[in-house]
Amino acid sequence: MRVFALVGKSGTGKSYQCTELAREHNIEAIIDDGLLISGNKILAGKSAKHEKTKMASVKSAIFADDRHALGIREAIKKHGVVSVLVLGTSDRMIFEIVSRLELPKPERIFLIEELATPDEISTAKQMREKHGKHIIPAPVFEVKKQFSGYFLNSLIIPEKRDLSLEKTVMRPTYSYLGSFRISPKVIAEICRYELSQIPEVAEIFKIQSHSDINGYIDISVEISLRYPCDIPSVTAGIQTILGEAVENSTSIIAKNINVFIKSLISKS
Repeated sequence: MRVFALVGKSGTGKSYQCTELAREHNIEAIIDDGLLISGNKILAGKSAKHEKTKMASVKSAIFADDRHALGIREAIKKHGVVSVLVLGTSDRMIFEIVSRLELPKPERIFLIEELATPDEISTAKQMREKHGKHIIPAPVFEVKKQFSGYFLNSLIIPEKRDLSLEKTVMRPTYSYLGSFRISPKVIAEICRYELSQIPEVAEIFKIQSHSDINGYIDISVEISLRYPCDIPSVTAGIQTILGEAVENSTSIIAKNINVFIKSLISKS
């Protein structure tokens, strides 16, 4: 196992710079803020940016939880990772991470000042301090699996060799800018509108949603259908339509969508 490290103070652009650094040195995977990332895939881990407080975020980033560390170690073995770039705010943090993950000491430690200009570092700090924005070096479609109810933006960065790297811009829960909540009534109205556009839906009786501690929701709808119709196909289509509509409008991911057919109404 070959281990490298990238060190820089918080908000100086490590997550922005790390993917190109990894490509230039043929480093297979990146460990950043609790995640093991390879190419466009999050292989394992839980993002420290998901934590509710700054202290909890730090503990997650250094894999203080034994199960978190074990999951990363097992993923490294499972995927046959032979080289990794570890991101940290100091040499001490780097050595803490490699110790927790039972990795060799880094053969080379890069400094953010070697990769970014003073202007780039200043811009990165401004984005962090004034706007509370963080970058995760993975595409939105991968990151959103861990973040329900967060507005995530895609950042496409042109790189060398005609390659483009996609990263995700988000604001963590512990940001001083605060949080937001979306009322179940809003979810219900989105679902009600989408259901009203489906020809096979004759009547809408009830729409309910319940959220869990991680921000995911379960949705239940009670409806009547115009018959004859292909009931399994129609209900599967309703689940897809409602899930996509809620996610596109609110960034909240519906883990389960239950469709209850209360009655059938003849078309004739």
